[in-house]
Amino acid sequence: MKKLAKLLAMLLALSLVLGLTGSAGAEDIEIHYAFWHGALEEFYSQCKTEFEAAHPGVKIILEPTSWDEYWTKLEAAATGGSIADVFHMNGVNIKKYADGEVLMPLDELIAKSDVDLSNYPPAMNAMYNFRGVQYGIPMDYDTIGLWYNKALFDKAGVAYPTSEWTWDDLAAAAKAITGIEEGVYGIAANYEEQQGFYNTVYALGGYFVEDEKFGFNDENTRAGIQCWVDLMKAGVSPSEKSLEENPAYLQFMAGKLGMVFSGDWVVSEYVSPECSVSDVIDVAELPLMANGKRASVIHGKANCISAQTKHPEEAYAWVAYLASAEANEKLGPMGVTIPSFLKYSDLFFTAYPQYNMSIYSKAAAEYSYVYPSALNPEWSTFMWEELIKAFNLDISVDEACGNIMARLGQ
Repeated sequence: MKKLAKLLAMLLALSLVLGLTGSAGAEDIEIHYAFWHGALEEFYSQCKTEFEAAHPGVKIILEPTSWDEYWTKLEAAATGGSIADVFHMNGVNIKKYADGEVLMPLDELIAKSDVDLSNYPPAMNAMYNFRGVQYGIPMDYDTIGLWYNKALFDKAGVAYPTSEWTWDDLAAAAKAITGIEEGVYGIAANYEEQQGFYNTVYALGGYFVEDEKFGFNDENTRAGIQCWVDLMKAGVSPSEKSLEENPAYLQFMAGKLGMVFSGDWVVSEYVSPECSVSDVIDVAELPLMANGKRASVIHGKANCISAQTKHPEEAYAWVAYLASAEANEKLGPMGVTIPSFLKYSDLFFTAYPQYNMSIYSKAAAEYSYVYPSALNPEWSTFMWEELIKAFNLDISVDEACGNIMARLGQ
């Protein structure tokens, strides 16, 4: 009997051990991560493997979605209570989701962690701070540079752009290059926000929205738009209609433009087989405006945490890992996007050593301005509908800006 009792006790202990072992996987904490950038899936897969190895019992579930579907799905998930634990956010939508209490405040978690926001561009941190609360940690960023065709500059006898270049220098070069060959223009001066007048407005001291007050009555805002329309009037740019049908970057790739404002993300197009001028182009800093200042609008993704998550500590650990030096050091050389961690930003440029790409990180660190956004979702629609008339030379910039303010009720 004693032997039987001992055997039964051993079997019971073994069954408990097996039961615990068998249920361990079921007890893993799952952190769902929603993102739109398909080109980053390989990077996230690498991060997932390394993160899970360092955090036993936590599993990252990657949920990629196309850009075209991302925001529709995110809004539906937020409304329906099924939003991912962690997800991509951009500057256009941060105020909407923060104001709607969809996002978890991160200040306390950041204070207890190794994350140091001073490692990222100040304007990117500001973009994801709403009413004094930090809701996102920057992951990557985009700034703007002046791309130019050296062959067209040489043919026109114009010196290449430098860091001392002014807007007047740009206008003079555009005039000299226009018509140097059939169908060639000096610059693309069509309606462009991030790759156009946002930069000149900020450089001249204008603004678009501050504390939900709009700046289209500000003389500096209007001047930052007017300088582009003046290029259209001077005939040194293809028409607005032409650039709507055949975008500026494509005309530049075909050798039909001397200059174009382009974000860093466009470089992948400029090195593609479809670009006929890859060997004769380069990029410089944006020109100084009449006040001696330059500005680049900055934009980029951040990772945010759902206010509904059941696992805030684990979700934050994943966000902190993606923001870490280790992750950013891997991201840079992939040449997909510029890491937000400033120490590693230049690693992105190693994929394109033939170009002066470091101007993008310089812009982020020294003269970047937050991509404008507002709680009023109609403001950007009103801006486009009215300013496009000015770029088509149908109405003046002053009239267009006045119309915007009237439609905004300000």
